[in-house]
Amino acid sequence: MTILKSFMKWLHETKYIQHPLYKEILSTSLSEQEIPNRDLYYHEVKQPLDYYKDHPINYGLLTMLAMKGLRVQEIAKAAWRDVYLDSLSGHYRLRGVGKGGKKFDKLLHPSLYERILAFRERRHVSTALNTSDQGPLFPTKDGGYYQYKNLSNYIVRIIERTELPFVKERTDRITPHYFRHFYAIYSRQQGADIFLIQKELGHSDRKTTERYLEKILQREQEIGLMWKEQDF
Repeated sequence: MTILKSFMKWLHETKYIQHPLYKEILSTSLSEQEIPNRDLYYHEVKQPLDYYKDHPINYGLLTMLAMKGLRVQEIAKAAWRDVYLDSLSGHYRLRGVGKGGKKFDKLLHPSLYERILAFRERRHVSTALNTSDQGPLFPTKDGGYYQYKNLSNYIVRIIERTELPFVKERTDRITPHYFRHFYAIYSRQQGADIFLIQKELGHSDRKTTERYLEKILQREQEIGLMWKEQDF
């Protein structure tokens, strides 16, 4: 829109058009009130996880979103061959390539790995590590890769289906992207540095990460925390 507006202004200044159309183009910037609230907190994320704890498919997908902060595209295209056992730490890990061709190498916590295996068992695919297995990490019913838009829509539906109070109270739909906000917020609450969170999320600009953490950073700098409550 900025480019279009500049072009329209140039056309008017060079008298190619008579009417200043560029003045009619509305601003694309959002006010603070218009920016959607994508924050998710632990007590909210835990509820759908508990709701689906006996559903291996939904449980595995939601846990992956919550614990890794990956984009839904990165989860959809992850392959089983990308999972490996790290000889240095003894932990299972997931390799992949994210947005902008950035490589990632994510720790898979034991609980998450177990839920991935449960997902795969329910889909009747192999749970034995195999570097030559080009199949998806999370296969569809037909054993193929999810289209990321279909996977995103599926996540939205299963969250809405819970009809949990916090879900019904929100005016917006909770999408997979919200779990990236949760990952940033929860990591910060656990003491992670902003630089480390930025690196884990694959953000090129620190300001993007800070927007994810805007509220929690405000709370950390709250003047009231400096007061001595016993004085009152």
